[in-house]
Amino acid sequence: MNDPLFSVATPTRNALAHLKRCVGSVRGQGGVKLEHLVQDACSTDGSPGWLTEQASQDPHLLPVSERDAGMYDAINRGWARSRGRYLSWLNADEQYLPGTLQRVHTLFEQHPTADVLFADYLVADTSGRAVALRREIPLRRFNIVNSFLNLQSCTLFFRRELWDRGLLALDIRYRYAADKDLVLRLHDAGARFVHVPEVLSVFGVDGHNLSTHGGMEQEAEVIRLTYGALRWRPLRAVAVGARRLERALRGGYRRSDLQYRWALDEVPHYAEYMARGLGGRYTLADVQGQAERLDTLAANERKTQP
Repeated sequence: MNDPLFSVATPTRNALAHLKRCVGSVRGQGGVKLEHLVQDACSTDGSPGWLTEQASQDPHLLPVSERDAGMYDAINRGWARSRGRYLSWLNADEQYLPGTLQRVHTLFEQHPTADVLFADYLVADTSGRAVALRREIPLRRFNIVNSFLNLQSCTLFFRRELWDRGLLALDIRYRYAADKDLVLRLHDAGARFVHVPEVLSVFGVDGHNLSTHGGMEQEAEVIRLTYGALRWRPLRAVAVGARRLERALRGGYRRSDLQYRWALDEVPHYAEYMARGLGGRYTLADVQGQAERLDTLAANERKTQP
């Protein structure tokens, strides 16, 4: 009866500025009992001390600072400590929008046969300004095996039974693409995935994400071949085209206006943003260009102040 409903694991290393906002976004979740299992890889930026101080004031924040074998090992370690009915992970540069966990609980109740839920998300720069709204489509194994993973980890939520059955642990042989392996492995084990066409999370992009690392594509290709991808690469364009067509038919590229709240700190205080004309595509140049524009506007405002 005293166990939390949600167990959120956050792997982190030398990311204190991001981590404070991530912790704030989890701390700001209302209506559900949760535990936030932060796995710090012996950071040298003050994270261990800050986490200890925060945990002394917040019994739901459960940090550990210890060496690990990478991000996916840290997530496994967090989940191994968990007690919640539903498990998820949120990287330090990501956030849950207010009300996300309460909504996910309702959705699991509405979909009693679902093992995994995943949703849509915002892509934002380091200031929380959105550059894209990613509307996804239901899981299609053919598409994922032959192209890329169309599920973002910050929107994935799992029933605890998957962990208890030994299916949920991430393969720590991978450093960049273990989430792709996990999704395919769960699918092939019979887990039922349900896509929720709602925006629940914010995926932060700053140019240093592991998803942009050169090793990502190498690992993804190993995983593709492991799960039976087409050997002749030009044929894989069918998967890419099918995914784009389905996204288009489902309105995935439709431009929309969206108002949202972004946690500024661990309290949390929030920034209220109104994003206009958000589309479904973005590049790293878009993120960097927006940051430069905002810096220019801020500099101009400072110049005009008396």
